[in-house]
Amino acid sequence: MTVLYTPGQLRSAISIAPETYRHWKKALAPLRRGRGHSPCFSSGDLVAVSVIRSLATDMAIRVGALAPIAETLFELCNLSPWPALERAKLVIDVPGAQLQLRPELAEIVSDRPLITIPLSPMVARLREQLLAASDSREQASLLFPPMPINAAASARGGRL
Repeated sequence: MTVLYTPGQLRSAISIAPETYRHWKKALAPLRRGRGHSPCFSSGDLVAVSVIRSLATDMAIRVGALAPIAETLFELCNLSPWPALERAKLVIDVPGAQLQLRPELAEIVSDRPLITIPLSPMVARLREQLLAASDSREQASLLFPPMPINAAASARGGRL
């Protein structure tokens, strides 16, 4: 079962205002697939939007300047489960419109300016926000991220 989030849940987990989300939705194609209040964003999408938020707020990069890398960013964040993303860093070449997901401790050598973003703090913050929103005190000690189950495992009742 794939966990999907509504635009409101996405905004709440990322801590962005509705106006900010509307602006980003106009600028970034991957956010336009959301329709109204229906669930439409994956846990990987939440990580990608968290990266966008960091680039826009912490590094003062215009969201429109991130449009060329948006599709690749969302694809990379959706290819790996949260535990793998927690042990990775995102390497962004904004002018070259290139992204790489690299192991956390991998050395990066380049003759171009790059932005390196460790994903561990973002995933931890998202996990904390989502667990706080779910209000499931009976499983507070189980801090596992939402993870999709493939069709074969689903047919076996969720067993891997």
